[in-house]
Amino acid sequence: MEFKSLKNIESSFRQIRLFGIVFVAMCAVIVSVALVMVFNFAEKQREKIYVLDNGKSLMLALSQDMSQNRPAEAREHVRRFHELFFTLSPDKSAIEHNINRALILSDNSAYNYYSDFSEKGYYNRIISGNINQICQVDSVVCNFTNYPYTAVTYAKQ
Repeated sequence: MEFKSLKNIESSFRQIRLFGIVFVAMCAVIVSVALVMVFNFAEKQREKIYVLDNGKSLMLALSQDMSQNRPAEAREHVRRFHELFFTLSPDKSAIEHNINRALILSDNSAYNYYSDFSEKGYYNRIISGNINQICQVDSVVCNFTNYPYTAVTYAKQ
């Protein structure tokens, strides 16, 4: 007497194990291909930068070398910081909003200036006097010869 049912169970188990191994292998191949494609896409996106044209229009600039666009990025960064930090309206929430945005673009020294101005009542005098303060940046000169980089801003207030 042969046990056909045991042979069928054993062959069924081998077949399920084979299907499982093939399924796991195919999943590994799909994940590997997806990772390669994602890294290639990310590398292509790193070659693109977006530049604001005097803070108005958004232009796409393709870059082969990051150091080519570093001066333009730095000048726009410094320009935007000065516009946010020194352009003030007689509204407390607007002042706080602009200052917080400017502090994101700067280091701890700008926060120290902000604290000093606040302690001296500078912002309260602007609010109580209903004064609009506007900063128009003429030019920004950056020195990239040694780190940390220095920048000189020429502006009208």
